[in-house]
Amino acid sequence: MGHFQKKKERAAGEPRITGVTGAGRGTGTTHLCVLAANYLCGACGRRTAVLEWNSHGDFAKFGRICTGRSAAESRYRIQETDFFPASEAEVLADCLHKGYEEILIDFGSLEEQSDQELLRCHRVLLTVSFSEWQMEAFGKPEAWEERAAVNGWQCLAAFGSEESRIRWNKRRRPTVQRIPFSADAFTVTEQVMDFMRGLL
Repeated sequence: MGHFQKKKERAAGEPRITGVTGAGRGTGTTHLCVLAANYLCGACGRRTAVLEWNSHGDFAKFGRICTGRSAAESRYRIQETDFFPASEAEVLADCLHKGYEEILIDFGSLEEQSDQELLRCHRVLLTVSFSEWQMEAFGKPEAWEERAAVNGWQCLAAFGSEESRIRWNKRRRPTVQRIPFSADAFTVTEQVMDFMRGLL
């Protein structure tokens, strides 16, 4: 239990940092980051930055598609939210002093990150999948279950069997919430807004 540490305390006036990581690849971390950012910025009016802290390259891809720019950029502004592809510590340090109220970090898969990286965050959201064909993406529960419970991470699932999720919640901890279906992460529906109010 020695490697578990208390989550970061938030100082007055400091941006809130939310880390999003997955029990494995393909569990919806980027989708959740974009959805949460659009809720925080569009519905709550909070100045928001989203940092890609993994090697997947998704931010550059959708940044070019959404903005029409062909060259690689260090920042893409989409619907008043700033997205930073391939970010590292210096980008986060810069964002902390740029007047953002919310900073979301897409860490990708949990196995790609150290506990020290996650300790930068005031809150961590962990995505899992209950799809049979994604059980590798669900990960071995012993690899994340205790860490999530001890550190107070919120666990979420966008994909897979609702029956399996309910069964997990009856037998295991921490409980896993269902993320409402959203075909387009840039569109925040009323159902998503209700969910995000309780989550964020």
